[in-house]
Amino acid sequence: MGKIKLTRGFKGANAFRAYKVFIDDELVGKIKRKQTLEFEVPRGTHKIHCKIDWENSNELIVDIVDKPILLEVNAKSAIESAARSLIPLDGKDKYLILMQVNN
Repeated sequence: MGKIKLTRGFKGANAFRAYKVFIDDELVGKIKRKQTLEFEVPRGTHKIHCKIDWENSNELIVDIVDKPILLEVNAKSAIESAARSLIPLDGKDKYLILMQVNN
């Protein structure tokens, strides 16, 4: 078994709401602001994304081998969110940003 460690930062709106966490399209938990969750997954390739309401993060494909995969999710800042609300959605600009913080 391998591990995925997901941390949610403090940036962005929705400070008091949790993001849903999906691994391989299955809801595996909810993450709150400044929280870290750890998920045990079989070794191999997995896809992960987060969601709040109708907004999804980008989807990451991770390969679980020996060491844990460290990920971080944040919402855009209030200013970025306000600017984004004025521009029609094109499907490319995600409200939540998921990124890997180790190799």
